[in-house]
Amino acid sequence: MKKILVISNMYPTSNHLSFGIFVKNQVAALKEAGLDVDIAVNTNPATGKKNTITKYLKWGFSTLMKGFKGRKAYDVTHAHYVFPSGMLSLFLKKLFGIPFFVTAHGGDIERMAKKSPRIRNWTESILHESEHIIAVGPVLAQQIEQDFNIAQEKISVVSMGVNREVFTKGEQAVVRKKLQLAPEPFIFLFVGNVIKQKGVEELLQAFQMMKTKADRPVELVIIGSRRDENFVQSLHPFISEEVRFVDPLKQTELVEWFQASDVFVLPSHLEGFGLVALEALATDTPVIASEVGGLVSLLGEGAGHLVEPKNAIALSEELLRAVNTPKEQYMNRGAVENVLAIHDEKNITAQCIEIYKSAIKGGEGL
Repeated sequence: MKKILVISNMYPTSNHLSFGIFVKNQVAALKEAGLDVDIAVNTNPATGKKNTITKYLKWGFSTLMKGFKGRKAYDVTHAHYVFPSGMLSLFLKKLFGIPFFVTAHGGDIERMAKKSPRIRNWTESILHESEHIIAVGPVLAQQIEQDFNIAQEKISVVSMGVNREVFTKGEQAVVRKKLQLAPEPFIFLFVGNVIKQKGVEELLQAFQMMKTKADRPVELVIIGSRRDENFVQSLHPFISEEVRFVDPLKQTELVEWFQASDVFVLPSHLEGFGLVALEALATDTPVIASEVGGLVSLLGEGAGHLVEPKNAIALSEELLRAVNTPKEQYMNRGAVENVLAIHDEKNITAQCIEIYKSAIKGGEGL
């Protein structure tokens, strides 16, 4: 295989560190494995109708031009997110005969495809025209198969994987001192966009209910982008002095916050896979998460603790249980190690390459 063009509507920059970082990580892993990878990506996270139209037109045009110039060089394109990225892969296939793969991440199927009949039809066309579909979790794969009438053998379940050379265990006391965090409090950590779908409101409500019952000081750290100003404003009644907000961080810095925390919490309303929960486990940090989507298969065999989504009371009870239970009892390290072995980035990269090989003629040249 000569060259792969990775197309993504999310890709990080120095100004927007977490915006599609998982795509950048996979690109780096594929390159490290010896593949020649080029990218055509949108790095602008701006929201709003006018901003979205402008940035996508610019990204779409530059991607099509790159496809035109490289039409004889690219053996395949790999789109991250069925829509809109998959549309550009589909156009390049129609225009220049370049076959494509698509990775569904969850929001593209759960939310985007439901926005309008037109987007749903486009989503269906992209899925059917692709050479192969990668779903980041088994629940998502089943949904694609059933909702869009896709043959089971055309779908592979492959997560984005965790780099266990970056996300490692650390000495909590040492890391807290470096981050200027007090040694006494039990620290809960959330990492992700501060938006309604991530369950941040329920997390804050649950934390406020729980802190009055805890027999030791507790704190909540929320790391992530706060671009939805209206939503952030709506959270103010639930924010107290024990809650700290931190802007997005480089992964080498983020890992220290995992190491410094006692429990990671991901109370999402929907989640295709939940890579950030896997990153927490890799740092030896216990996880509490919603019983939704890919989190069920990731944590359901004992690797984490699942609670009903959108239920602040149930979440509060689990937060309190975490505070009152010794870590050795609260964390099932055997189950965690099994999950980490399956989703190690090196294994995931090898699986991706095998999918390329099996679906593209001449792939044995990889």
